[in-house]
Amino acid sequence: MNKPRILIPTPIQFNTARSFSTGQGYINSLVTAGGIPLMAPVTIDENALRGLYELVDGVLLSGGGDVDPAVYGETTHEKTGYVDRDRDRAEFLLTRWAVADDKPIFGICRGIQAMNVALGGSLVQDIPSEWESTLKHNGRYENATRDEVLHHVAVEAGSRIEKMVQNQDVGVNSFHHQAVKRVAEGFTITSRAPDGIIEGMEMPDKRFVVGVQWHPEEMSAVRADMLNLFVEFVDACAVA
Repeated sequence: MNKPRILIPTPIQFNTARSFSTGQGYINSLVTAGGIPLMAPVTIDENALRGLYELVDGVLLSGGGDVDPAVYGETTHEKTGYVDRDRDRAEFLLTRWAVADDKPIFGICRGIQAMNVALGGSLVQDIPSEWESTLKHNGRYENATRDEVLHHVAVEAGSRIEKMVQNQDVGVNSFHHQAVKRVAEGFTITSRAPDGIIEGMEMPDKRFVVGVQWHPEEMSAVRADMLNLFVEFVDACAVA
């Protein structure tokens, strides 16, 4: 049996602009789960991107910088950071294609946000200034390690995420200052932080359209529940 091929749109490093890069955790998690990661530079044109998309069995959208607020009709907040319009374009196209074709797609951190905006949703541009909460969502400000539990999320019973992690109370890491605000049509909210921030969404009528706000790839080496998110995603990609 051939292993499923997973496309990861890969941005240019924002601090050097000299190379394309993606985190090792995504690659390692997919390989451990039985998949074959393929990286697609986000600067290639739509025809080339479509050609790569046609070769794969699923799409993974990774973490990273902020989505351009102009796409969802808002002015740029002073705290909105690095915007990569090539990445926005590529990830929006891949999201729309995957949902239309019922091809599995898994969004992580920025990935859940990109999926939501691609399909008509909007974002909280800066949680500390726009959301009434004392919960710590950005581990960078707390000097947290990448696999450190920063808070818990409540997972909806019977949801796909609940079936994957086998729990309704899940400790997660957290490295974001933006979040899903207006939820795009077709998505069901399946996880929230204690302050109400959306931490997980899925499309129940699709084979696998799932997004999480935390970073399971940074915890999957030591936690079976986090690895199982990738296992179930890869398994869904293997279904013809």
